[in-house]
Amino acid sequence: MTTILVTGGAGFIGYHLTKYLLEKDIKVVVYDNFSDYYTPQLKWKNAQEVEKLGATIAEGDILDKKTLARTLEKENCERVIHLAAQPGVRYSTINPDKSLRINVEGTSNVLNVSRECNISRVVISSSSSVFGPTIFMPMNEGHPRNPISFYGVSKLTTENLVSVCRHLYPEFETTIIRPYTVVGSRQRPDMAINIFVSKAMTDEPITVFGDGKQTRDWTNVENMAQAFHLAATRSSAKNENFNIGAGTRISVNKVLSMVSEVTNRELHLEYAEMNRADVRDTFADISKAKRLLGYDPKKTIYDAIEDFTEFWITQYYSNQLLANESSSQAASSISIK
Repeated sequence: MTTILVTGGAGFIGYHLTKYLLEKDIKVVVYDNFSDYYTPQLKWKNAQEVEKLGATIAEGDILDKKTLARTLEKENCERVIHLAAQPGVRYSTINPDKSLRINVEGTSNVLNVSRECNISRVVISSSSSVFGPTIFMPMNEGHPRNPISFYGVSKLTTENLVSVCRHLYPEFETTIIRPYTVVGSRQRPDMAINIFVSKAMTDEPITVFGDGKQTRDWTNVENMAQAFHLAATRSSAKNENFNIGAGTRISVNKVLSMVSEVTNRELHLEYAEMNRADVRDTFADISKAKRLLGYDPKKTIYDAIEDFTEFWITQYYSNQLLANESSSQAASSISIK
């Protein structure tokens, strides 16, 4: 049985990816530092759930090379999927040093420690933010990279680190995934669908940055889990870069109308100036991923809104995991390796 270590495995994408890998009979080691960027209780809850499904939980930081190396060796890991990062385009504008250190130094650590521990392949999570303003659409892997946020710069730098590894260590396999606007249940509180649904359900005004006509390639997290699995396991993914989206382009206003329909709420919208770190449009050309990986995105943005709304009603807002259970209580019930 293949063993894959997932950095950031207790987070939003990491939770869904870990479940997907376990369903494929892959042994998963979740490596996460349970940071307080957003409520740690949600991440501890995610970890509890995947541990019950068979995952191993290892508390550790990607900035701590010794702990990372010890975990890889102890758990006999063969491959690594690196999701851990300091997320947030707007957050990086306020805290550029933190975003750059965690994303650049952390990824350098993952690459170098993995190579030293004889990991056969590392899949790196980059971002569509590396591209910056759209020059042509749909955006293929060769689209010019000109990021306009510190977050985008940090992710572009990680891609350059991978390029250097490919040049210096050709036997060390790497794959880059560039996710486009990932959506679904258990989203971070700073992400659009979480904000839209939460405010709709509590009858609060929703601030829309820009005119709402800007578009995104909204990618259901279940499609993203599929892509990371393929990138880690398919021989055709070796030393390749892939844009991963839904291959669709939908405006913010259209998504808001979907939120209104799913929640059965009238939305109260307030429009504000668009953030200078945000791009106007994104739209992924996923033909390469389809051709080389067999990537087949079936889940939609509408499915994601339904999933998050159900999660919000049954767990998030009910405070079953956010208010009534402290992170220390949640952690105490997990077997930390």
